[in-house]
Amino acid sequence: MNLYSKKQRWKIVLLFAAFLIASSTIWYTSYIANKVQKEERQKVKLWSETIRKKADLVKLTNQSFSALANEERKKVELWVMATKELEKDISDYTFALNIIQSNTTIPLILVDDQGNISSSLNIEHDHPDTLQKHIQDWSAENNFIEVKKQKIFYRNSDSFYDLQDKRDSLIASFNNDLVDNAALVPVIFIDANSKELIATNIEDVELTSKAQIEKHIALMESENIPIQINLDEESTGEIYFQESLTLKQLRYFPYIMLSIITLFLFVGYLLFSTFRRAEQNQVWVGMAKETAHQLGTPLSSLMAWLEILRDQGVEENSIVEMNKDIVRLETVSDRFSKIGSASKKEEANVYDVIQHSLGYLKSRVSKKINISIQCEDKTICPLLNISLFEWVIENLTKNAVDAMAGEGDIIYTIYKENQSVIIEVSDTGKGIPSSKLKTVFEPGYTTKKRGWGLGLSLVKRIIEEHHNGKITVKHSQIDKGTTFRIVL
Repeated sequence: MNLYSKKQRWKIVLLFAAFLIASSTIWYTSYIANKVQKEERQKVKLWSETIRKKADLVKLTNQSFSALANEERKKVELWVMATKELEKDISDYTFALNIIQSNTTIPLILVDDQGNISSSLNIEHDHPDTLQKHIQDWSAENNFIEVKKQKIFYRNSDSFYDLQDKRDSLIASFNNDLVDNAALVPVIFIDANSKELIATNIEDVELTSKAQIEKHIALMESENIPIQINLDEESTGEIYFQESLTLKQLRYFPYIMLSIITLFLFVGYLLFSTFRRAEQNQVWVGMAKETAHQLGTPLSSLMAWLEILRDQGVEENSIVEMNKDIVRLETVSDRFSKIGSASKKEEANVYDVIQHSLGYLKSRVSKKINISIQCEDKTICPLLNISLFEWVIENLTKNAVDAMAGEGDIIYTIYKENQSVIIEVSDTGKGIPSSKLKTVFEPGYTTKKRGWGLGLSLVKRIIEEHHNGKITVKHSQIDKGTTFRIVL
């Protein structure tokens, strides 16, 4: 198993571990959120029961308040009837007098048909101006009682107003409990008949119009069933509520945290990849320059030995062949020196460059391998670094030869597509497995027992970094062959 197969397995293991961590985090957070949601709903139910009881208490107080007001008016009317009895000629006025004397709590003012104050009852300060002010104030509270063109103005007793204050205090407490509920859950309390807002603990800025209130109510109703409370005999209230802000934040917390962690890991991966790529480039440059330097000394020595052999009368054909190999070594040395530095490009006929490169290889491969070039336009001239581009052709051809086990066809197809030059290299070899297509250009990938796995990686580097092009596997089929595609 090579380095990149292990790397691929580690990626799968780490991806699976990340999936488990993310899934367990989301599941556990959802579990806690559901528990909090149940507790919030339970709190709302308990709180609504308290509100319901307070509403019943407010309703009972209202009923008592109304009953007391009616009772005091009847007392005034009974007092009037007793007063009328005194005007009659009867032998016993005891009953009437008892009724009149029993009124010690309800203040009364008697006004004649001329509008003059005749008398008053249960009033400490009976100054005419004070009595006139009482008449104005009491008229707003209660309708006067008219007896024989005389008008009786009255005010309710102190007990009545004490009960009124208690009722108002209960109603205020009721509204405060609606707004400041213990569950800290957003609440809207409305009148079920008129749909008017009674109380809420949502910011008033968000509920400035009826449309906004209806929008909030619709949202709350989709989450929870509203609670109904009878305010009195004629009106009913509805309490709408939804999840608290804390619960919503808890639900979204794992997604936010995972997003932040993912972003952090992504940035970290980019930084480490950049550093690793820079280190690889330094290694490439260092190895290339060192190789070129190491080849330089023996090449100079071989050229000197070649001249000595020529002087000693060695057969010229042998010297010519040896000279070809020395030139070849000089070419390799030149390529290594260029791979480690910025290379210069020039316009070159791509057909001629490929043909020249293949001319050296054809005599060194099996006769059963047929190498051909298909090109309709033989004048295509992209910008090339000829020495490095010939290295690309040689590596692709050698790989194709190895894939075919000494027998088959290698076809170079050259054509233009828009503003690009396309070179396709097809062979009839054993093909590349689909699982390996992403790693064929990685250093270390090889199918040979003694291979270093640097050929295709070098090809990719030359095409992309020195020619600003792109190389991909166009298609590959097992036991059918592979086609590489170069775009310049």
